[in-house]
Amino acid sequence: MRSSLVALAAALTVSVLAQSPIALADTGSSASGSASGSASGSSDLWPVPTASADQFTYLIAYSFGNRIPAGADPARTEGEPGPVNEALADAVIATRGTRAIPVYAQTVIADVLRTKYGMTDVIPIEADRQPDGTLTYLSTDGVAKKVSALRATTQSTDVAGVIAFKDHLWRATYTTRNNSLRAYAPAGIAMPTRYDPQSGQAWTTSATTYLPVDMAARIPLLLSGTGSSR
Repeated sequence: MRSSLVALAAALTVSVLAQSPIALADTGSSASGSASGSASGSSDLWPVPTASADQFTYLIAYSFGNRIPAGADPARTEGEPGPVNEALADAVIATRGTRAIPVYAQTVIADVLRTKYGMTDVIPIEADRQPDGTLTYLSTDGVAKKVSALRATTQSTDVAGVIAFKDHLWRATYTTRNNSLRAYAPAGIAMPTRYDPQSGQAWTTSATTYLPVDMAARIPLLLSGTGSSR
């Protein structure tokens, strides 16, 4: 079973590399599903479980890249949002609507929610710093772990809505679930699909550079049995 899953992920990675970056970057623009947790995604091979936004008790917003200001040290700054994280903040607002549910957002998205939308109750999920002031990279799993710890007392009744870049959405949703959180993508809410060539994180500048990284990171979820719709 393990060898089959690894072979599947490897084959899909090869398939991804053989396709057009433009076609991959523009794959899909919205998710659809029902409150019962149906599955929808950019590919039938990777369905993303969805639920109606009105069922979420809180939201988790995962960033995708950033912009490093001129002269700034990328090892010491989380950077500026850039267009992708601005679009992710828009998706947070579209999902939350008028409900005052908590929003846990990585710093660059939280910055947009505060400055553009005046959101005062967003909980920023920040990267840790070493004693010398340098940042410790905050992975998707690292974000989920931080949120899981913050929601420890309400996990039994929580339903998390996951906001993430379209090509990151499957892994973000299942990584959230892998950290003991019940999570779905919001049905009917469009997620960003356009890559930022000027992103300060090189692997998020195009589909060609990003998708092989994401596919490889899906393998542990498949092996753990987490990556299945439910």
